[in-house]
Amino acid sequence: MLRAIAPSGMDWNRLSEVSQAYGAVAVLLSAAGFLGAMVSIWHQAKQTRIMHEEIRSSMHKELILRAIDDETLMHCWEPPPTPSTFTEARQYYFCNLIYRLWLTDYLTGRTNLESAQITLTIHFGGEVARRHWQIYGQGWISWSKANANRREQEFVAVTQKAYEKALAGGPPVDSSSYFLPPRV
Repeated sequence: MLRAIAPSGMDWNRLSEVSQAYGAVAVLLSAAGFLGAMVSIWHQAKQTRIMHEEIRSSMHKELILRAIDDETLMHCWEPPPTPSTFTEARQYYFCNLIYRLWLTDYLTGRTNLESAQITLTIHFGGEVARRHWQIYGQGWISWSKANANRREQEFVAVTQKAYEKALAGGPPVDSSSYFLPPRV
């Protein structure tokens, strides 16, 4: 049927070669399209994971903020590893919020270990931060090992090293010396 409608003198071998060349190009374009779809799905999965981590972090933050303003709600959390005053507990829970923010930033790729190490070194210059890690650090270490998330383990290990470095560097800055008295 093709021979009947084709112009006379049509070179069928040449036409076949052209068709095969277009077929090869079509396969390459299909592969590129498939690769693009796979990259898009991977990116969407990563964005969804980040969104879920941020939602979870936001919920955790809200619970802690409610508890540090109401001692009766503070009793709903686990008991502290060592007895502390309500004010100290509020400080430790707030330190926990700060630390969780930095951990989330690392897990979601907004920061790296080098910048986290700098931040943690400065953080552990203060007495409240050191006491927080002294009391709760082992819990974070145990949690990260049990959770078996390599990135969490890396961050907690960097935290522990920064804490040890701060201890070796001398006493912390007393929180009572953070601020000057009001000017008259």
